[in-house]
Amino acid sequence: MNNLKNGWENIDEYIGIPGYGITSVEKFVKGRSDTIYNKVRGIFTRDFIFKSLAFLFMMLNLLVYGDYPEIIILNAVLLAFLFLFAFIEIRYFMSFRQSADPGKTSKENLTSLLTYLERKFPLSTALRSTTYLLTFTSGMMFYFFLEYGRVKPFTPMSIFVYSFICLMGMVFGYLIDMKQVSYHIRHIKICLSELNDNALALASENIELKRKKDITILVLMQVLIFLGLLVIVVILKGIMG
Repeated sequence: MNNLKNGWENIDEYIGIPGYGITSVEKFVKGRSDTIYNKVRGIFTRDFIFKSLAFLFMMLNLLVYGDYPEIIILNAVLLAFLFLFAFIEIRYFMSFRQSADPGKTSKENLTSLLTYLERKFPLSTALRSTTYLLTFTSGMMFYFFLEYGRVKPFTPMSIFVYSFICLMGMVFGYLIDMKQVSYHIRHIKICLSELNDNALALASENIELKRKKDITILVLMQVLIFLGLLVIVVILKGIMG
């Protein structure tokens, strides 16, 4: 990795030697770009799978709880949240796909990926954390039906345990995804600094110019997610209290 820049700038020294040259460097960078793209895409794919599982639980709950209008209403609310979050997530995913346009050079793709991962990925990760809340809540209700034929009443301790599990699940999901992507961000920065200092400088400048706006949106999104959890807890308490 440390010799990439020298290989790029002193390419004439390697003319005629197999395995070296601009083509080889480009292939190396393209390989890193493709690897990072596929790993981040895997995060989105996993989320869409769990969203599909949550959708399945909600639809089953709508079928089996026909004699419990309150549960039907709650699952309809969860379903509305799921559709809203899925719509926003798809928009983030399309933006992510555009960051790896085949028509761009590998260095341009790395620059686009860096900008996306630094600016938009934290926002999409906060949004994805709600998938745990929706899947756990709908799955819990379906489990109660299979086990007891109804949703068990919530005690104050049950409410505390439910809220704690949901919060921890969302927090850990957020931290795990961000930790994984932080490694990719460091790798991209190394590649860009070795190949083209200007590309890294321009990307960093663009990111910093909009950092304040991104942080504001992230905080607002996290507050809304917390309020959404609070609303679900209140509805559950009212139905099963």
